[in-house]
Amino acid sequence: MKQIAVVIPLYNHAAYIGDAIRSILAQTRAVDKIVIVDDGSTDDSAEIVRAFAEPRIELYTQPNAGAHAALNRGIEKAVGCDYVAILNSDDVFARERISKCAALLDEMPSIDVVATRLRLIDSTGTEIAFSDPRAKWFAAAWSVRGSQLDLVEQLGVANFISSTSNLTGRRAYFLDHPFRHYRYAHDYFFVLHCALRNRLAVLDDELFSYRVHSQNTISVAPEKLVRELLEMNVDLLAVLAPELAGSPKLRRALAAYHRAAWGNVSSFRADVFVSLIAYSLRECSPEQMKADIDAVMEFREASEFPNKALVNLDAGEKQLGTRLAEKYSRLQGELTGTKAELTALRRAWRESPWLRLGKKLGIKSAREIGRIPS
Repeated sequence: MKQIAVVIPLYNHAAYIGDAIRSILAQTRAVDKIVIVDDGSTDDSAEIVRAFAEPRIELYTQPNAGAHAALNRGIEKAVGCDYVAILNSDDVFARERISKCAALLDEMPSIDVVATRLRLIDSTGTEIAFSDPRAKWFAAAWSVRGSQLDLVEQLGVANFISSTSNLTGRRAYFLDHPFRHYRYAHDYFFVLHCALRNRLAVLDDELFSYRVHSQNTISVAPEKLVRELLEMNVDLLAVLAPELAGSPKLRRALAAYHRAAWGNVSSFRADVFVSLIAYSLRECSPEQMKADIDAVMEFREASEFPNKALVNLDAGEKQLGTRLAEKYSRLQGELTGTKAELTALRRAWRESPWLRLGKKLGIKSAREIGRIPS
């Protein structure tokens, strides 16, 4: 049987790290190592870990270097393990997570990384109601799973995978593709890079709980997230550039991702990204690229989340997410639903800046979207 390690990057989560560890110890398929890297915590996090006296736990400490550095070090320390599951120190695993993710990796050698559905919990571990705005965002993001889009296109619409806690994969793949230096987007870059090569799979089982609290990056102002998503997408192009000329399959996948990204409901402003690329169609230094990003960050759009109409759905409109996602699909056949649902759907479409832009540009699909019968 394959050896499995869980890697936990830990930073100032004394209130939650105990729950995280207990969720690992309760797995239906036992893990072989629990590698915890304390990234310069200033609270009692490390002491709580030591109190478990669990022989499978390996605790490493380091000065604060960021989540990506703690993750990479933990993966390196998982020596002898075939698979690695990541669990952030404020999240918890469902009891069958390791078993189900490892089983898929066992059965599908063409897949290197597995993600799953998730549930949202608050600081006390209570499930968050759909009426919460953050729950509405996750519902909108996950609605793409009900569409006919390919996985890489789904990720263009939203980073529904949402967290490094949602990644279980082959240790060799993690070692070959270390997490990058981003503060907010290291998980997004990783899953995009993986999906573009068709090495990512998603299980539609709810197998981990994402804890929402005041320190989450989900609560960060738009400017910081938009800026990092711009940087991340430029970096993605740079990383892929040497392969694009010789790989029509990769070019098609990247084109599909960029097309879907115009409907992004996360933080990627595709309109601002196009302007950034226009600035940067030349060989330029990192300093010049920073200046280009500074220039486009002055756009009003760079301080707004995209497609707010999708995020602000009322609780009674929860099921509309799948229908909204269909505007990125084949746009064929008839949409069905109650009169109230279709009214809300038309309202959301009318408020979409991407639909208005598409109509102005004469894009056929944008015109067809507006032709939903009353």
